Amino acid sequence: MRSPLRFVVLVLASLTFGACRQADGPMPEPDADVQAELGDVAKDLQNAAGSSDPEALRDLTSDLGKYARRPTEVPAVDELSRLTASAVSGVDLSERSAQRLAQSLWVSVAARELSERQVENLRNDVQLLLTSIGVSEPNAQQVAAQVAQVQGAVNSRPRRWYEVF
Repeated sequence: MRSPLRFVVLVLASLTFGACRQADGPMPEPDADVQAELGDVAKDLQNAAGSSDPEALRDLTSDLGKYARRPTEVPAVDELSRLTASAVSGVDLSERSAQRLAQSLWVSVAARELSERQVENLRNDVQLLLTSIGVSEPNAQQVAAQVAQVQGAVNSRPRRWYEVF
């Protein structure tokens, strides 16, 4: 009699604590103004890729940096810009790929409440996109790791006590 009761309690406890993971946070959606600014970011990325504009890194840093809300976030965003510009240098970056990369970089800076799972997915998406356009695996990994660093700097969502399990 005790054994079935223990089993039921154990199963219920496992299900209860197994369901306690961090809930997904809201994913930012760009409005019309941000959409236009993302076009600028995409152009900056294409300029960095083609090495046609010596100001491409400065422009990219400026365009992404405006989404940093606190001074403590700026170094991580600047490093993301530098690593990304370096990674895409010499790569044939299509307009569509530049737009997708610009969107992902913007999300990494603008999203304030992503869960750990969402950050990992964003990181993987950036790495996959970079490798698909011809960026070397080590460079893509560096940029993806910096995406996680940026999220660590900008994310303001505290973990709840029940998310520890």
